[in-house]
Amino acid sequence: MRTLPLLLAVALLVPATARAADDQNAPDGTKTVNRTATTVPASQRPAMLAPLYVSFAGLQGYDGYTTLHGVSAGARESNQIVGGLASKPAAFWAVKAGSTALTFLVAEQLWRNHHRREAVAAMIISNGLMAYVAANNAGTLRATR
Repeated sequence: MRTLPLLLAVALLVPATARAADDQNAPDGTKTVNRTATTVPASQRPAMLAPLYVSFAGLQGYDGYTTLHGVSAGARESNQIVGGLASKPAAFWAVKAGSTALTFLVAEQLWRNHHRREAVAAMIISNGLMAYVAANNAGTLRATR
């Protein structure tokens, strides 16, 4: 049950900084305002970010489903962090939901801090890793039948 406190600690350590627009003097003495910290409307987000969130949540759900069914069919969970949670479905799903939310939070934080390419890359990498896990789980479930 050390996983939940670890996830909470990581979530609390993710920086939630806010930038204020700084007034600066231009070379000619006039004041300029730094507009890099303005909020970008959601409509200006890349078209692929929202589907990446949806696919990641779906892959996490599939991973949870196949993990619980695989363990109940006699398979062994190879992830030591969640291995003990497979016998406690409520705690297991809470950790899955927390890790999904944490991934979304990190991507959103990157987006808000003007690291838009990194936000999309983080979600692509996260989806790729979860797709690998899902494929592995599917193979394990087939082997247990």
